[in-house]
Amino acid sequence: MKYLFIGAGAMGCVLAGHMTRSGKDVTMIGRGENLRAIQADGLKMSTPSLGNIVVPIKIMTEEEYQDRPDVVIVCIKAYAFDTIKPLLNRICDESTIVLPLLNAIRFGDKIAAGLTAKPIVLEGVAYVACDRVAPGTVKQKLDFFDIVFGMRQGHEQIPELEQMQQDFVDSSASATISPNMLQSALRKFVRVSTISAVLVYYGGTCGDIASSPERLDFLGDLSREVVAIAEASGCPFAADDDLVGWARDSVLNVFPEYRTSLKTDYDAGRPIESQTQFMDVYELGRSLGLEMPAYGEVVRKCGY
Repeated sequence: MKYLFIGAGAMGCVLAGHMTRSGKDVTMIGRGENLRAIQADGLKMSTPSLGNIVVPIKIMTEEEYQDRPDVVIVCIKAYAFDTIKPLLNRICDESTIVLPLLNAIRFGDKIAAGLTAKPIVLEGVAYVACDRVAPGTVKQKLDFFDIVFGMRQGHEQIPELEQMQQDFVDSSASATISPNMLQSALRKFVRVSTISAVLVYYGGTCGDIASSPERLDFLGDLSREVVAIAEASGCPFAADDDLVGWARDSVLNVFPEYRTSLKTDYDAGRPIESQTQFMDVYELGRSLGLEMPAYGEVVRKCGY
């Protein structure tokens, strides 16, 4: 299968780099200094298991790309979706598969609704700890890359999912085809959205959360609200699946200086995914009749 990655940030580069190393047909779309650095010197990757490596990845601008991919993997920030719609409309047809891997709930529905082209749009989430430390240079901070993906609600599974799953596994990632991507996205948000919310609301790092009973309690409140959304949506987690404890353990067991990518952007004064990670969660909960007091505090902090 022929893969096109749109978005040359940390996550996109790490996955595209591993897939290129495993011999997959991969092209990336990039811009600015990052594009020029990778074209000149290859993608520089630092990983826990492989050390420092350089991957000669194929990367070009939107205008230069004239091919027709089988799979488009969207790794941009959610707020930048409108900027890639012209490219998607140009390169996609009814057989093209589009897989968004970003921190959002039901973002595949937004992609499908926003395009004049009619590709097969999936839903997906990825678990990876990584940063872009310089143009053309990324660091995979922890030795895992988990991808969960599947069809949007109401759409029948396509056979290509199994080939994609194998391609991801060949590239040192774990990959799961989910029958319920809303539940899968909410599972990730129990940890990722909630930790980011505490970090933005109080400031600091995960070490500051771990050392503060008040912040740990707020993390628990946020996590329980996401769990309640899953139950109210008809896709509850198993009774013995302690996701609230999972979120708590995540901040207790990670190195104290750790910040989520959203908090890193927030501290640097860059735009953050507050709409998809906070406001969309709050609005989904409220639409299901939930009070959502903890997320309400966070969205007010973000100016909504």
